[in-house]
Amino acid sequence: MKNISIKSSIGLLILAAAIISLSGCAVKKASWGSLENGMIMKYAVQADRNLKYQTTYSFEQDMEVMGQKIQITAKGGQDLLMKPLESKGNDLEYLVTIEDMASKINTPRGVMMANLDKVIGQSFNYTVSPLGAELEYSGAEAITYDFGMGQLKSIASDVQAFFPDLPEHPVKPGDSWKSYDNITENTGSGKVTMAFTNINTFEKLEKYNGYDCMKINVVYTSTLEGEGSQNGADLFTTGTLKGTSTWYYAYKKGILVSYETDGNGETITEVKGPQEMTLPATRKYNTKSELVAAQ
Repeated sequence: MKNISIKSSIGLLILAAAIISLSGCAVKKASWGSLENGMIMKYAVQADRNLKYQTTYSFEQDMEVMGQKIQITAKGGQDLLMKPLESKGNDLEYLVTIEDMASKINTPRGVMMANLDKVIGQSFNYTVSPLGAELEYSGAEAITYDFGMGQLKSIASDVQAFFPDLPEHPVKPGDSWKSYDNITENTGSGKVTMAFTNINTFEKLEKYNGYDCMKINVVYTSTLEGEGSQNGADLFTTGTLKGTSTWYYAYKKGILVSYETDGNGETITEVKGPQEMTLPATRKYNTKSELVAAQ
């Protein structure tokens, strides 16, 4: 009996050792997956760290008006500080503060500088799902500024699609997923709506700005529709946009590190009023957002 008991004990020890070893493997298994089985992408709040993003943009538009070519260029940017709040459920909640902002538009009539004194320093609540869906930013709708034409513009369009949408399933290099973004810009005299279709492709793992990242390349297209009024005339704009983007996602941290977009487009504006005309235009633009601090 004693010999049988020892053998039984040895068997139990072997089983226990196997269970402990498997448990150890489970603990060590990376929550972000692997290249072999697929990388798991989810945004995560860094409870003790604020995220500061710096965005810059440039824009150039050429329009033909009654046989004359008119060019408009613009440059600007903003610094957003995202302070994590106590989340309800799985969603990520931030208090976003506009730390700095600038906007300059060059037109044939002169330079227009946005009046941002009342915007810088303001904050709003921002809720994002783990897969990047912007769920709540109504406070941003109430933050408006005069962008230089005597009309007010909300900053909500700056955060409606700030975080790229992540796939619902693990991805390997070469895998793609489709995502959609809808952005609406409201001004005092009208609005512009853009509907984007994005094809995101995971290229490779790459070190970027000190983070272990997944490099994602994007090809996108968009429709554009706008309406407004000026000097007693109604304006109706339609057009298309297309371009490419590259963004970096820190898979060990669950945070966006960088996003850069280059694009171009063509539009037609129909002017209805005392003097009717059609205004064709082309445009090109670049936007880049960088994580400049996580502290």
